[in-house]
Amino acid sequence: MVDERRSRLGRTARAAACALGITVGGGLIDGRALEAQDPTSAATATSPATASATTDDAPTLGRYLDALAQQRLLAPETGTLPILREELRRAEALYFAQRHGDAALVLYEIVESPRFADFTESDDYLGAELLAASALAELGSLRTSARYLERILRRGTSNGYFGPAYRRFVDVTLQSGDLRTGLSTLEALDLQGAELPEDARNELRYLRARAAYDAGDLDAAEPVFAEITQRSRFFANAQYFRGVIATRRRDLAAAESAFCSIATTGDQERFTFVVDDRFFQVKDLAWLALGRVAHEGRRGDDAFYYYFQVPNDSERVAEALFESAFAMYEGDDYDTAIDLLDQLEARFPASPFVDEATVLRGYVHLGRCEFEEAAQLFVRFAERFGPLVAEIDAILESEARQASLYADLLEEERRVESRAARAEGQSEDERAAEARERVETLPGLLLALLRVDPTFFQLHASVRTLEAEAARAGRLEDDLRGLAARLGGTDAPAAAAQLEQYQTEADDLRAQLTTAREMLAGLAANLDALRRGGAPAADRRALEDELRTFTRRVNELGRQLTRAIAATSELEVMPEVPAEDVRALLREDARRARRFPPRIAEMRERLGGAANDAALRSLRDLRERLGGLLRRARIGRIDAVMGSKRRIEIQIESLAAGRFPAELIDPLRVQGLLRDDEEYWPFEGEYWADEFDETIPLDELEDEEAGEVEAPSGDGEASDDAPSAEGDA
Repeated sequence: MVDERRSRLGRTARAAACALGITVGGGLIDGRALEAQDPTSAATATSPATASATTDDAPTLGRYLDALAQQRLLAPETGTLPILREELRRAEALYFAQRHGDAALVLYEIVESPRFADFTESDDYLGAELLAASALAELGSLRTSARYLERILRRGTSNGYFGPAYRRFVDVTLQSGDLRTGLSTLEALDLQGAELPEDARNELRYLRARAAYDAGDLDAAEPVFAEITQRSRFFANAQYFRGVIATRRRDLAAAESAFCSIATTGDQERFTFVVDDRFFQVKDLAWLALGRVAHEGRRGDDAFYYYFQVPNDSERVAEALFESAFAMYEGDDYDTAIDLLDQLEARFPASPFVDEATVLRGYVHLGRCEFEEAAQLFVRFAERFGPLVAEIDAILESEARQASLYADLLEEERRVESRAARAEGQSEDERAAEARERVETLPGLLLALLRVDPTFFQLHASVRTLEAEAARAGRLEDDLRGLAARLGGTDAPAAAAQLEQYQTEADDLRAQLTTAREMLAGLAANLDALRRGGAPAADRRALEDELRTFTRRVNELGRQLTRAIAATSELEVMPEVPAEDVRALLREDARRARRFPPRIAEMRERLGGAANDAALRSLRDLRERLGGLLRRARIGRIDAVMGSKRRIEIQIESLAAGRFPAELIDPLRVQGLLRDDEEYWPFEGEYWADEFDETIPLDELEDEEAGEVEAPSGDGEASDDAPSAEGDA
């Protein structure tokens, strides 16, 4: 019974430590949403050294376990190698079931508990450390994950987990964005004279090159990228970056060579499988890059070939079709350009290139001197996208409409996932018809054209993770207080009625703010309906001003509520207990848990603000692009009218000079004389000697085709003798 109680208390303490986000040996276990200090850039995330320096006074899992052992609530002598292996098997099952949080709890019991301190050099213990680092990386606790990986790496290259840990450390560093800190950690490893394996050397080279590239030092990055061998999983990435660097230097030949080294690698070659399925994404990018390099070099045919290599199941097909059509237009191959634009419109009617493709089609018709068709296209473009520009302007002027747009984008993300799951049982025509229906309305067209920065979705995913973790930790403070009270001999913690009252009031205010925002969104939708219905701007101006005023007031109330919630965390004074007593650690964690709601609210506001800023940047880019395209459409329409006018003038001049213009000849008069199996080839200036002989009567040619007479001989004398011989007979 005593051992069972000790085990239960130990598990409770570990669960509380993990849910709280307290430090484990100095590295902060904070979770995906709290990882980056600056929501707009992962590169500013706090390094492990900084995290350790700022959290030395916080309860750590090691301190919990030591305190439990001192109070004989945890027996170190109960740890054995079979128990370690059993716990590791349980953790592996949880990890592969995608239950990374539960797996991390089990693994903490192995890698932090004094029960298994005698087995730190065993393969099972090293495997537990690597699995713990992987689970924490999946949860977003990158700094703590890096600390466990560093523990494995410091044991040297002789252990079997050095290579996987090295790779995982590079992945964690790239995911965090703090490349300099991770690079300095790897470079500072003391390998005691041992040489890094080839794979680890390639990993280190890639990290060095990426750090230099991200810092803008292209001269330092390029030679390091070139050192990465073909056996590395980063070989394709390195070659792609080399091509990008060469392109920036305007060295198109070197860029094409680098991209070709990726694109020409066969899908079944053994080096392809050094990477994972991401290789094929890089390969598609390489084909696109080759097309752009050829296009930049005015080699339209080569560009078309490269674009044509993008496979049909790639996410880049629509992009390749549009860019190849543009390359064909600039190469004066208008027929091929029209064919490619037809494919783009038929297969991807909701692609982000709908607007540019429409203008390009108009200019292709201009190039073919089809002025009426071009003018009609430009008019339709203005009629379709002019109201969309007005819609974007209205969104940019109203915070309430912006909030509605953010909600629509998140809803569209969910719809995209459902459509992707449903598309497996649909034909390409059915998917195209469904996409065509989506872009018939202005909101649908806006969502289709808006090329949203992926940061928007990533940060909102972090917000959802943060809210889920906050919901899981909702009663954490009460649980910790209750546990501390039971350890102190009482049944319940001291009452905190005043704090609970503040929490209830804050929840009510938060609900009222949500209702107010929903009402503002409804008002904005009604104003948009009035605008689309043709209501004069003067009649809507007063309502628009009130909408902006109320939106500012609601947002300010939200900020004041956040500050008020933050102030409640300092209202309670905790009783004094011995520093290393388990009750002291639990109460300190309870005090920190009280700070969670204001910290979560602040972080939610920062993450949401950064995400929305990214969406607004994308919206402004779309507004600028559409404005430029509308100007080009107006200019194209003027060119079409002027071209049509000039063609009429030339026709009049030809008629006045006694010449009948060829384009005015009725084409049906010629077509009407042809049989179904015949084709008319218009005269192009000359006949070849072996192509047509006007001296042979047409009826003789028809008899010859029917096999009734022999073909006339090419020898003039023989043909002259034939009639006389027949006459003699």
